[in-house]
Amino acid sequence: MSKFLVLTALVMAFFIVPVYAQEPGVITVSGEGTINVVPDVANVSLGVENQENSPAEAQARNNAIMADVLSAIMALGVDESDIQTAWFNMSPVYDWTGPERRVMGYMVSNNINVTVRDIDMVGAILAAAAEAGANTGSNVSFGLLDNSPAYNQALAQAVADAKGKAQTIAQALGVNLGRVVHVGEMGTTSIMPFPVARGGTAMAVAEADFGGRVPVQGGELAITARVQITFNIAP
Repeated sequence: MSKFLVLTALVMAFFIVPVYAQEPGVITVSGEGTINVVPDVANVSLGVENQENSPAEAQARNNAIMADVLSAIMALGVDESDIQTAWFNMSPVYDWTGPERRVMGYMVSNNINVTVRDIDMVGAILAAAAEAGANTGSNVSFGLLDNSPAYNQALAQAVADAKGKAQTIAQALGVNLGRVVHVGEMGTTSIMPFPVARGGTAMAVAEADFGGRVPVQGGELAITARVQITFNIAP
């Protein structure tokens, strides 16, 4: 083969470009849906804290007060299985005013979480616990025993929201929206409103009004679902 033919072949090979099928255009959008629901369960956190001269005295005193608190709560219909110890601690309390630190007593803290399945009883439980001696850790949060139905509704809203956005984008671009090529679920968020009692925290109100029902409102929960969907642009 002559040098001319070899050079010609090389030049032709250089200009041969492979042609691949181009992937069709896509539109990717996100969608969100939110369902507001009334909570059907509450979690009440409360505790007993006390200081005594010796560890044994501190423990015995705390045990006695907590026993009264538990009795008061269960007397209102809370099952023992719905009460769980969340935190327990015993530590020395020091006097730092002298040249050397001195143990002046022992502090015991015992906190529990109470699942309240009748939300209307939350206020009464807070008041009864405070009257029995609970003095720390007051907090109330609300939730759902099963959020699946609400979340599925929110998910359907999120899909519809995403599809509406995709159609709007396609119309603005002057193209036709094609089939779905990918769907991704982006998770859920439960927004819990903070319950407000008159004049301060729920425990403060309960302590100021023994025997009264603390006005606690569960409000609503916002169950939010998010999705991301990719559509083909139809030819």
